[in-house]
Amino acid sequence: MKRPLLMICLCLALTALVRTRGSGPPGTLEAFLEAFGQKGLEPLAVTGRIYQKEDQSIYLKNVSILISAAGQQQEIPLTENIICEWEEKELLPLGSAVLLSGKIEPFYAASNPGEFDRRQYYKTLGIGGRLSEGRLLAKSESHWAVAEALYQLRQNWKERLYSIMPPREASVMSTMLLGDDAGLDREIKELYKRNGIVHILSISGLHITLIGMTLYRLLRRMGMPVWPAALAGSGILILYGIMTGLGVSALRAIAMYLIQMLGEVLGRTYDMLTALGVAGAVTLLFNPMYLYHAGFLLSYGAVLGMGVLKPTLFGGERKQKIKRYEPGKIKSVLKGKLYQKIQQAWESMEASVSVTAATLPVLLWFYYEVPIYSVFLNLLILPLMEPIMLTGILGMTLPGMEFLGEICALLLKGYERLCCIFEGLPFHTWNPGQPKFWQIAVYYLLLCGAAAAGKGRLRGKAAKGLCICAGLLVLSLSGLPKDKVTFLDVGQGDCICIQTAAGQNYLFDCGSSSRNGVGTYVLAPFLKRQGISHVDAVFVSHPDSDHTNGIEELLKEGQITFGELMLPDIEEAKKEEAFADLLAAAGECPKNPPDIRYIKAGDSFTSGKMTALCLHPPKGFSGEDANVYSQCFYVKWEDGPLSLLLTGDTEKEGEALLLEQLKSRGIEKVAILKAAHHGSKNATGKELLSSLSPQLAVISCGKENSYGHPHEEVLRRLEEAEVQILQTPHTGAVTVTCKRGKILILSQNR
Repeated sequence: MKRPLLMICLCLALTALVRTRGSGPPGTLEAFLEAFGQKGLEPLAVTGRIYQKEDQSIYLKNVSILISAAGQQQEIPLTENIICEWEEKELLPLGSAVLLSGKIEPFYAASNPGEFDRRQYYKTLGIGGRLSEGRLLAKSESHWAVAEALYQLRQNWKERLYSIMPPREASVMSTMLLGDDAGLDREIKELYKRNGIVHILSISGLHITLIGMTLYRLLRRMGMPVWPAALAGSGILILYGIMTGLGVSALRAIAMYLIQMLGEVLGRTYDMLTALGVAGAVTLLFNPMYLYHAGFLLSYGAVLGMGVLKPTLFGGERKQKIKRYEPGKIKSVLKGKLYQKIQQAWESMEASVSVTAATLPVLLWFYYEVPIYSVFLNLLILPLMEPIMLTGILGMTLPGMEFLGEICALLLKGYERLCCIFEGLPFHTWNPGQPKFWQIAVYYLLLCGAAAAGKGRLRGKAAKGLCICAGLLVLSLSGLPKDKVTFLDVGQGDCICIQTAAGQNYLFDCGSSSRNGVGTYVLAPFLKRQGISHVDAVFVSHPDSDHTNGIEELLKEGQITFGELMLPDIEEAKKEEAFADLLAAAGECPKNPPDIRYIKAGDSFTSGKMTALCLHPPKGFSGEDANVYSQCFYVKWEDGPLSLLLTGDTEKEGEALLLEQLKSRGIEKVAILKAAHHGSKNATGKELLSSLSPQLAVISCGKENSYGHPHEEVLRRLEEAEVQILQTPHTGAVTVTCKRGKILILSQNR
């Protein structure tokens, strides 16, 4: 059997996968808080040892929680690490044992489809929760001297970077060389991410190969024997990995480098795939949860693409022997060198395509979209990585080399410029949404078929192309559009998305007063996960920020485009003043600014079998409180029982006018009611409930909000009317569909 060690490692990886499917250990922070919370016991303090420090945070392992029970203190050990907020981290060296008090809480799962799942992410890193408002009670004198010295060296080099180049570029180099992304410019990170080059910011194989192999070859040229050179290079590389935090990509690259050096010492041939398998198996044996980590899957997938797909899809490396200079033959030499450069560029293209093909489902699973031109952009970016890293390292470590910071900053600005150029190209991003498991399985089967197709023959090449095209087609199948309504959990605010079987998408409000960046971190990921990059119309009930600030964010960013912006048709004197911020954001929209329209009672629109009728406010309506003129819509599907009443924040006078419209138009029943004003006691009155007899009421509000929403009076009225109640702070996002004449309701936190 070829590569038996690799096969053994694959079996170990499958074993690790089985381990992750079992029930979690009983010593997790979440299990502790649930068990002891039920007994009414409060944690007194936390003990642990500091193993990592970041910006205003320390990481503790070997964690135990002190509790008081029956007048005695007990120490409960945890199987997970925790993060502690601690601004004065310089006072606590790495390796110190500490006793801290504070507020302990676990990381919570994502409450919306597509939202970043903090609990899952930190679970893969073995971290169960966080300690906020930390206060130091005691610490040990002993610590890890080497680790702390490396940390201080990292801080000194970081300060050096910021002193020799502008802050924006220094933050990039600090992330790229030191693994410290605390000060990384968010705009730069998003720009790199949108263009598919964010991988250059991670300590990965590129960094390890450049540093490790440069050291090894330098020592060998200085006359050092193989084993001391390999040992010295490996030792420095391990220290570098510890200093930069040993991320999953760095861990993989260092492990493979050590195996390569072992081969040099023993005089054995280095096999990249076997080294990859050994590195992966060892990593998963220590932490099988890495199988759910995007960085792990992308790092190992990229190497598999290089080692497996590239040789099978494109064949082995083709070398052109360059002739030496001979009189009268200079043209042939120049032609040979030109051919070599073209060939190198072509092989780089093959490698980039192979890596993209291998990691495409992973990218779509975690990020829902891919930049189409990233393959070509990487061809321009990667050749410049070596000079950028060398100038950065020399400028950071050697005195008198400050001028290299200017060169490095200039190259990074070139990166930005290239990204902006590529981002301006048409069809820049492919957004099919998150694929299903069967799509991923079929894609990889077709990719295996392409790799197994005959080499060199026209028929074999055609089969490869057919398999790859079929795989891309499978991944692009997002399913037929269907009627679906999602009430997103945005905290203290509102956001409702309606998708229709006709393929159109509508948004009703998006904002929050309790969650920051709700447009960027909640709505945009949700839309991208659904494969939505364009919203046909967004309806804004009224100008309060908890209904608009998410829309303003997306308008300014331009990642999601909007066809029309629908505002309530209130009196002319108030229109521009009330919606000034929203109109300004629409004007700043970098891509296709939306058309502005004003909606009044009686206006309607249809999409397939769905009809939405505006019931409030009447044209030219004037009210002192913006809540009173909130847009209200009755939405009905003609072929099923599903109907909605979306009420914004309307109450009192506005609700009375809404009732008049409902009665005059003969609307006597609604399946789902969006409770007005987040469950305020002044809204969703008895008369409205008796008039419509809703089956379900959805209340969108923040968890433990300062307004006391939903008020007890509203909950009592809904219960008396026998209405089922769903609250987004408890259920997460609520998704409503209709199948075979029945309404189906799915909550995110079921």
